[in-house]
Amino acid sequence: MKRTRKLILALVVVMSLLMAMAVAVIPASAQTMTGGETLYLKPNSNWTQANARFAIYVYGSGNAWVSMSDPDGDGIYEATVPAGSWTNVIFCRMNPGTTANNWNNKWNQTGDLVYDGIKNQCTIKDGQWDCGTNVTWSTYIPPACTNHNLGPNGKCTNQGCDGGHY
Repeated sequence: MKRTRKLILALVVVMSLLMAMAVAVIPASAQTMTGGETLYLKPNSNWTQANARFAIYVYGSGNAWVSMSDPDGDGIYEATVPAGSWTNVIFCRMNPGTTANNWNNKWNQTGDLVYDGIKNQCTIKDGQWDCGTNVTWSTYIPPACTNHNLGPNGKCTNQGCDGGHY
């Protein structure tokens, strides 16, 4: 009787561990970008060296390059995805000596990343150069909105988050 109970308990533990492992490896569901989405990049100290500039390369049904900018000077770069049907994105560290976005002007890059429709900020982990998919995805929160409600699109729902009055 004791042995049967121990065996059942051991099987329950093993099954629980297997189910937990199965849940842990399910990838985020990819969403097709159709244009208008804003993607953000938080580069590490390696990527910001030598006055590098940044760009995204989106592809799926075709491909396109988009330069990134940091209009508010917070160290987080942004780009608006052009109209199209894009399933993947690659963030690139680019040669600042040219404005042309192409593979010849790319210094470093992420791997082929997927956008889940929610998390729109890619953070390059410390110490990385060419980092494959070893990045962190999160939802960008504008600095002026950190203490206010954010809507489902990541935009602040309170008046004033883009410079107005609360």
